[in-house]
Amino acid sequence: MPNQATATVQQARSLRTARGGLEESRRATHRVDRLSPTTPQHVAYFINLFPNLIETMIYREVEALRQRGYEVSTFSIRRPDDTLIPPEAEHLVAGTYYILPVSPWRLVASHLRALLRHPLRYWRILFEVLNGTHSRLRDRFRTLCHFAEAVTVLQEVERLDVHHLHAHWSLGSTTIAMVVSRFLGIPFSFTAHAYDIWRERLLLPEKLRAAALTVTCTDCNRRQLITACGGDPAKVSVVYHGLDLDQFHPRPRAANTEPIILSVGRLVEQKGLDRLLRACAALTAEGLRFQCDIVGDGPLRSQLEGLAAELQFDGHVRFLGKMFHDELIEHYAEADVFALLCVPAGDDDRDGIPNTMIEAMAMELPVVSTRFSGIPELVIDGETGLLVDTDDQDGAVTALRALLRDPARRQRMGAAGRRRVRDEFTIEASTAVLDATFTSLLAAEAARAKTPSRQG
Repeated sequence: MPNQATATVQQARSLRTARGGLEESRRATHRVDRLSPTTPQHVAYFINLFPNLIETMIYREVEALRQRGYEVSTFSIRRPDDTLIPPEAEHLVAGTYYILPVSPWRLVASHLRALLRHPLRYWRILFEVLNGTHSRLRDRFRTLCHFAEAVTVLQEVERLDVHHLHAHWSLGSTTIAMVVSRFLGIPFSFTAHAYDIWRERLLLPEKLRAAALTVTCTDCNRRQLITACGGDPAKVSVVYHGLDLDQFHPRPRAANTEPIILSVGRLVEQKGLDRLLRACAALTAEGLRFQCDIVGDGPLRSQLEGLAAELQFDGHVRFLGKMFHDELIEHYAEADVFALLCVPAGDDDRDGIPNTMIEAMAMELPVVSTRFSGIPELVIDGETGLLVDTDDQDGAVTALRALLRDPARRQRMGAAGRRRVRDEFTIEASTAVLDATFTSLLAAEAARAKTPSRQG
């Protein structure tokens, strides 16, 4: 009897193994079929807040990939306030799946479904992400929330039959993409930008290892991801943010009675706007007449306005608040110099390459900025603008003075700047790199998917 019972158990195990192999073979055949080059490839994008005024490069990227034939489904953790949605991106809202808010009933139901279908996988993934790299206890709570959010979208991602997952910013959105990837066996990649590399490394080493590819927007960031965060050099690529040059048409620049220095960005420490105000105040003390326009909003606005008053420069500077594309284009067209003296923030937050700097150069504005982060990868010192060290206040004054006094030089640098953007920072160029990247990843996935059926 024991031998008979043992034989029965072995037969049952063999039958389950055979069924499992058949099911795996069917899944592999399905993956091969859906990755056929004759069908449009389906990529799911995960973003923290989409679409929004600050991260225009993301919705431009989505639109450009769709024009190349990709089917792109967008998932956003939160829905942006209506005041933060640019008019040209409003049509993207209807097609975006917003993860939050989620009803308690749907949250519980989605987790029960995942537990019943994949009990061991559920607990293993939760254990792995909670025990990964976190700087603070509250970061583990953030990861727990992102895990919970990821489980709520599993059914939707499965329904869409997505081929690849891609996330922007290596924080919550990439945690969600990684968790979905582990549950469903779909490869993922992500784009790391700025503070998510240098300041908040939420599960970053684990994400670098698990991702099929990591993309970043500067070579400076790439070096940091490899040397400080353990990224595999073969799996970390640079894709610069690109502009649609058709939306940025330089015009013959009017001779302003007083030259205009324009600065555009969030009013936060890393933009170096306090340094710009001090440099401008020094120039007015020399007797130079000009106007400084600062476009953007943020937590430092009242502090910066107070500094301008303290420096007795408030009569020459305008804080214009946030603007949408059409209005901002007018300010680019009217300005004479673009200035953004970027620095590392006290908490190590920083920019990669400010998108507004690329826009300004596309509008033929010469740039005054700092030799910091990825900025020298865009601005060629002495050719498309003037660069100074981050702590060189005298250098900033000298650079601004030189351009304010020399309209012909401003014109030459402005024209060279647009050529620079046209050659390396267009949406066509950046999307071509992403297209080649996704095509390569999907081909590799198709090759892996064929393996079980060949062995069977």
